[in-house]
Amino acid sequence: MVPDIVPPDLLAPPDARSRSFRHDDAALVLDGYLRRLAAQEARCRVVLGRLGRVFLERRGQHLLGFARLGDYARERLGLSARELQSLASVTERMEQLPAIRMAFERGEVSWAQVRLLVTVVVPETEEGWLALAGGRTVRALEAAIRELGRSETAEEDDGGPHVRFRLRCPRRFLRLWREVVDLARRMAGAELSHGQAAEAIAAEGLSARSAGCEVWPDTARQPELPGDVEETFIQLERAPVAEVIPEEVEVLGLGVEELDTFALDGRMRAVVQASQRIDWQMGRLLRVFLDRRLFRVMGFPSAARYLRERLGLSERKARALVALERRTWEAPGLGEAYRAGTLSWVRALTLLPVIGEKTASAWIARAEEVTVRRLADEVEWALVAREPFDPIAPPPPGAALDMPERQTCARPDWEWPDAEIVFSAPAEVVALLRTAILAFTRPADPLWKGLEQLLEHVQVEWEGQPRHRDPIFARYGWRCAVPACSSRRNLHDHHLIFRSRGGENAQDNRVTVCAWHHLRGIHAGRVRAWGAAPDAITWELGVRAGREPLLRLTGDWYVGGTSGSPMPAV
Repeated sequence: MVPDIVPPDLLAPPDARSRSFRHDDAALVLDGYLRRLAAQEARCRVVLGRLGRVFLERRGQHLLGFARLGDYARERLGLSARELQSLASVTERMEQLPAIRMAFERGEVSWAQVRLLVTVVVPETEEGWLALAGGRTVRALEAAIRELGRSETAEEDDGGPHVRFRLRCPRRFLRLWREVVDLARRMAGAELSHGQAAEAIAAEGLSARSAGCEVWPDTARQPELPGDVEETFIQLERAPVAEVIPEEVEVLGLGVEELDTFALDGRMRAVVQASQRIDWQMGRLLRVFLDRRLFRVMGFPSAARYLRERLGLSERKARALVALERRTWEAPGLGEAYRAGTLSWVRALTLLPVIGEKTASAWIARAEEVTVRRLADEVEWALVAREPFDPIAPPPPGAALDMPERQTCARPDWEWPDAEIVFSAPAEVVALLRTAILAFTRPADPLWKGLEQLLEHVQVEWEGQPRHRDPIFARYGWRCAVPACSSRRNLHDHHLIFRSRGGENAQDNRVTVCAWHHLRGIHAGRVRAWGAAPDAITWELGVRAGREPLLRLTGDWYVGGTSGSPMPAV
């Protein structure tokens, strides 16, 4: 187990120290520990990137029974496919640039600077770029690279800066939103995010009704704080933070070429566990640092600038760590499970909207028992079903996540907006959705009624499309039934007992699977399935001769009660 860097007394609740809190001293102490934690976490990324590169070269997700890299990364590592690919790419480039690698190991350049440098540097220009990076901010370095037409952040930001969409609405309205988002996913044949579904919904609405001249209220963008992109570093002590990576983690990156895919999976999960322990400490310190605005004491105009320049972290990751930390004071078990590695990053973030003091233990136990796919479905069900401000427990094991039919009776002219629709998406997508909502909003009506009109129009249009006559696909929500699979296209009708072996065409012998899992998973021997459809099917993923499979599940429930095998101890 990776030892904690931060002394236990600094991890105490901040309220206990409020009376004697000295901003100047606290800023220097917390900044020092945050830099050490960020340096250690960045070194864990390098080890994970080294393992991920070999895993990607072998298409390891296929050997383990997953059709998509994103499904594997989300279920086994708690990461996105893009993050794993980015780590592998940056690490591979850094291995080819010895000067940059040594500067990173000495703590002279941050992870954020390395990600930028590897996009433009070649061995002949390493020293010049390192000299430039040593006297510039990350922002100025990015501007210099942008002049060459290359920037790593441009491809990571998913087409532009993300903004948060918020709209207050009555709680009954959440069911309609959920239905239409799921309908958008079925129409696209992909597991769209809420932002991607919103883009499809807005486009369908604007194809029927032209945009008006109304303006969305309170959307004026806050002016950016002044700052020259050519500025050098703020006059602040910047001694290199050459934090030594724990030996237990460093050895995980050795001899990776000789490992089989199953061993690579185990090592990556061990590195992720070590990173989560570091993140847990960082989240606690960041909460105090950001709440007290100590970044201003350090001379930074905003938290985002401090996080990127001083720690090499993205603001989105830091804010998520703080949100997770805030919830752990209400539900301590959440923090302990995340710290111990029994809850991944994705699972912990999925639980944030519903977990509370009274229901924390039930939700944490549920998160360890089911796939991420099932957990997300149950959390979404809970958000729609619960009463305002009341805690809600997970649904009973195996329960269908059905909601009562939406009431169509007459409603009062005014309804209390006791719920909220919230999601993040690129700024242009949010602007498109707002335009579509305004186009469907009648004068003097609240904005949520415009969204309701938009969603009802889209629902009628999409549900009017021709349907498949076989109920097997609809039974599984037009989604592959293999646990953790997000595929919604190229669906096949698979017979659990093969017809060549006497299997019947009855519905309890038929299941919906995607083309990859059907042809290259089940029929290639990487995946096994038996039992009775729809709820009593046992699945084995990562089947290998003479040894236990990687995963065994009944439906979306892990056999044995934990989400796969627990993350290996580091």
